[in-house]
Amino acid sequence: MQSPDAQRYCSMMAEIKTRHRLVKVVGEGHVLAFPQAARVEFVYLQFRKILELIAMGSLLANSKALAQVQSKIQRYWNAKDLLKDIQAINPDFYPRPIVQKPSQRPGVKMDWLDRSDDYLTKDRFVTLYDKFGGILHARNPFAREQDYSRLEKTAPNWYLWIQNVLNAHTIRLVGDPNIWLMQMGSDSKPPTYTLFAPTALPKPNR
Repeated sequence: MQSPDAQRYCSMMAEIKTRHRLVKVVGEGHVLAFPQAARVEFVYLQFRKILELIAMGSLLANSKALAQVQSKIQRYWNAKDLLKDIQAINPDFYPRPIVQKPSQRPGVKMDWLDRSDDYLTKDRFVTLYDKFGGILHARNPFAREQDYSRLEKTAPNWYLWIQNVLNAHTIRLVGDPNIWLMQMGSDSKPPTYTLFAPTALPKPNR
């Protein structure tokens, strides 16, 4: 089944994959012409863009709701306010990361198991989002200097957590009763989706 909304969501996930790869290339020092400060700022700017795409992704089926959030997103200095406003529109907006394992149950091909704590939880989303004010704006000359070495050292953790929250996840688009299984795929392949009607959703083992 083809869904324009899910296809747009896949396009958004593809943009995230591109930005994610840029983080890896720059963060690992392959762009040697970048001084450390510029390298770290570039990486965290990509993180910021990725978080915005994650937050807005489930609103794609409602152009009015999406436009409202987009018009205010530059003014969201506090990530909790951003997530609160989006959750008011779509309580199931946040990706649910899963691990797929062959099922032993008759008629069920794969069980969907919740990931452990190795992904970008909502709390980690808030922590990462709230870092940007101090990193991406001109520094007050009287304030303490940014610890770019520490930020660079912690970037791989954020990279991995973002990867794990999206690698295989389910999502509900606002106004759509179906559940979408999204799979990011390998670097050379685009993200894909599979639709599951609520009555057909396999229950995960817990």
